[in-house]
Amino acid sequence: MSHEVIADKSLATQDHLFKLIIIGDTGVGKSCLMKRVMDNEFKAEHQVTIGVEFGSFGLRVDGKVLKLQIWDTAGQESFKSVTRIFYRGAHCVFLTYDVTREETFVNLLEWLKEIKQHASEDVRVYLIGNKSEMEDQREVTFQRALEFAKEYKLHKVFETSAKTGYNVEEVFAMVAKELYMQSKREAEAAQSANHTAPQDSGKQGGVTLGETSGTKGGKKGKKGGCC
Repeated sequence: MSHEVIADKSLATQDHLFKLIIIGDTGVGKSCLMKRVMDNEFKAEHQVTIGVEFGSFGLRVDGKVLKLQIWDTAGQESFKSVTRIFYRGAHCVFLTYDVTREETFVNLLEWLKEIKQHASEDVRVYLIGNKSEMEDQREVTFQRALEFAKEYKLHKVFETSAKTGYNVEEVFAMVAKELYMQSKREAEAAQSANHTAPQDSGKQGGVTLGETSGTKGGKKGKKGGCC
């Protein structure tokens, strides 16, 4: 499915709006990922995020304008009480680690607890290994990330480089399209259910309908200091 990236200033209106939050330890490159996808820029020296930062990314797909609201959250423990409220209404979470820092991968379990406690049950979680350009300093293999994602039932796994731009736009675009397709399927399922709703025929029992393709309450659906 082809797409066209839309500049943020052209996003006054959109057909679909999805909320994405980026979480993970301090220094894994969350802010740099957002800066890369929004402005195609990278700054080696980036101030530590205080609380949250906000941005947006737009695509045109199938003639529809899709907008991702991107919330970059602080990784420090002292800000968790503030950033927890931003899980509300999120369609998607980027669970982010630094492939060159083992501890950021180990700490993913704590971040998963945050997701479970504060995000909706149907939120999509993508595992993002950032700083992939630093292969000679790698401490976490991609295979290990795949195994982690399988064990904890995460949606997909990607590696990115905010420094070089590798895979960054592609991942954000893919996620926006997946959320759009999910929303589209759920809307079609809801419409189909409405059209096939049982009518009172005067006969006892009426009509029994099966489940409508796993829709979730009619809710719209909502890769990697920085390097």
